Amino acid sequence: MPKSKEYVSDSDDSSEEEVKSSKKKREDKQEDKPAKKAKKENEETIWDLGSNRQVNVRDFKGKYYVDIREMYYDKEGDLKPTKKGICLSMQQWRKFMDIVEEVDKVAKNKC
Repeated sequence: MPKSKEYVSDSDDSSEEEVKSSKKKREDKQEDKPAKKAKKENEETIWDLGSNRQVNVRDFKGKYYVDIREMYYDKEGDLKPTKKGICLSMQQWRKFMDIVEEVDKVAKNKC
């Protein structure tokens, strides 16, 4: 059976004042963190496309990839990748760049 507030001793660690102060400390920690990470991490270059989308050139297992991905902010305020996106090898990226002008022309004609 739980103890009522009347019977809880003063030495109890979960007093209301301590709980409030610990919540305040957590809120202060969250406010101190920057909203976004730096645009350059570990030799990786990142371009922001807006709407929480980014282009990233990265090294994975000794090979370079172009990663176009949707991002989200976690509870701590850190920017994290989602499953929504595409990771192109350099061969795929070059093939894409060869046809991008043609795709752009078709897209402009449809608008």
